Amino acid sequence: MTLAKHWKYGKDEDIVVTQLRGLVASNPYVNLIPSEKVVFNPHSDTSKKITIISGGGAGHEPMHGGFVGENLLDAAVSGSVFASPSTKQIMAAIKTKSNKEKGTIIVIKNYTGDILHFGLVAERAKSEGYKVELVIVSDDVAVGREQNKMVGRRGLAGTAFIHKILGSASATSPDVDLKSLSDLGHAINKNLVTLGASLDRTSVPGKLEEEIEFTGNDEMELGLGIHNESGTKIKPIPNIDELIQKMYHQLLSPEDKDRHYVDFDFENDEYVLLINNIGGTSSFELYAIAEHALANLPLKRKPKRVYVSDFVTSFNSPGFSITLLNLSNLKKEDISFTDEDVLKFLDTPTNAPGWKPKIYDSEIWNLQNKEIESPMKNETLTSSDLKIDGQKFESQLVNALKVLLDEEPKITRYDTVVGDGDCGQTLADGANSILKALKEEDDFKSNLNDPVYTLGKITEYVEDSMGGTSGGLYSIFLTALVKQLKQTKEISVQSVGDALYHALYDGLFKYTRARVGGRTLIDTLQPFVDALHKTGDLTKAVEAANKGCEETKNLHASFGRASYVNEEEFKAEGGIPDPGAVGVLALIKGFTEKL
Repeated sequence: MTLAKHWKYGKDEDIVVTQLRGLVASNPYVNLIPSEKVVFNPHSDTSKKITIISGGGAGHEPMHGGFVGENLLDAAVSGSVFASPSTKQIMAAIKTKSNKEKGTIIVIKNYTGDILHFGLVAERAKSEGYKVELVIVSDDVAVGREQNKMVGRRGLAGTAFIHKILGSASATSPDVDLKSLSDLGHAINKNLVTLGASLDRTSVPGKLEEEIEFTGNDEMELGLGIHNESGTKIKPIPNIDELIQKMYHQLLSPEDKDRHYVDFDFENDEYVLLINNIGGTSSFELYAIAEHALANLPLKRKPKRVYVSDFVTSFNSPGFSITLLNLSNLKKEDISFTDEDVLKFLDTPTNAPGWKPKIYDSEIWNLQNKEIESPMKNETLTSSDLKIDGQKFESQLVNALKVLLDEEPKITRYDTVVGDGDCGQTLADGANSILKALKEEDDFKSNLNDPVYTLGKITEYVEDSMGGTSGGLYSIFLTALVKQLKQTKEISVQSVGDALYHALYDGLFKYTRARVGGRTLIDTLQPFVDALHKTGDLTKAVEAANKGCEETKNLHASFGRASYVNEEEFKAEGGIPDPGAVGVLALIKGFTEKL
């Protein structure tokens, strides 16, 4: 059991109302009835269009209030967390926006509480002269027919599609009648499938003492609900491709008769794909997941639309869901709209903040995405007339990189204490990329006798493989060194020392204020360069580098993330040297010991 962790709110605060007020304060297109938790669009003229209302328990934001806006919902009513709103709240939404003549569609997810409360309100509204139809969303495939035969499938991320399609259809088709529009909603729902996966369950803000049973180490859940309903636990966590293939099988396979809810012609059907963030997945990972979802699609045709965002969430659940809408099947339905109409409704602009997709031109969607080659691919590196012993240089270079790789665990351990823990891996990435090039790239290996060309190639590998501050520092320094070597007439210890000196002082130091004493890689590099430039003695230069690195144990950082580390951290183990300085020293020692 793990204690849930959230920001602290007032003891008696209704956090649902609080977040609705925040939503409305940041969205000038909507108003709020705080006593009933109703968000509505005061600008939509429901005397000329069918009213579209939705609602349900809070905790699924931006669903429901975030979908109120032009060409989407006219009103949304929120219950408490994971709980249906009351009939009084729902009736308030109807009386605020519904027109008795044009009619109202209420979109709800297939949960017992929502069906009971919204269904009761629908009947009451009808008794008062309103025309009301319910569209119940049930797109989940996680639970089979046998298990859910009494209640049906749950409503998940496919709800966002129905909101958008019906909202846009109502706004752009003023002559459509209530039955035709509700038939469209039922047809869309009939051809939706959704399946979710998550690394953990969710926890509820405001419940500071709540304890949640999370999944175990290297364990995930497949087919979870959005109200903390558990799914099937899978251990170990599979590779993302394996997971997505498993999800597609469950979504689409006709072999699973219990869960095969929607027919798909794998060769010919047109469809729309939605990758939904269930709440706690970063945008970074969500787009990576989307790429893998596209790469593993068993359907032959490219999706007509791809949507990637947070549509229907469950607080901070670190998961995602995949939704497919079969467009081709709509042609078989007895409805007044075509599959092209549905795409048009999806493309219609809206100011509702919860609908994140902002590409509305259908012609743009019809274009093929292209990945082009970099204009840098055919860039030619400068060569020179300078000559060195290429075989000897290779031996020195390989030794330096291997010494660095041997030091990587120690560098990582140091950086874990005094930095962000990535220094060792960053250096290792650079080293491995160069070693790989020595094995696989003939032009690199065959030109090792030209120091200008060789260092130019090494700079490329460093730029491509090393991120962060250290990658930038190494790249600038090496680029400046190449520039200096171009001006050198012959290679000697002294000429190399001079080139290193000017690369440092006229190159790197133009872009960083780091100097000796700042507890950075400069504490090793600068003494080495200064000593070699002054004395021309490689042994003295290595000694100076070693001394500079050792002295970082007694320094507090002035640059980078380490500058924010508590002083006591630096005193651990009798002082911790700067990880970057240790890395530079490893390279220097490894390279020079072969001379």
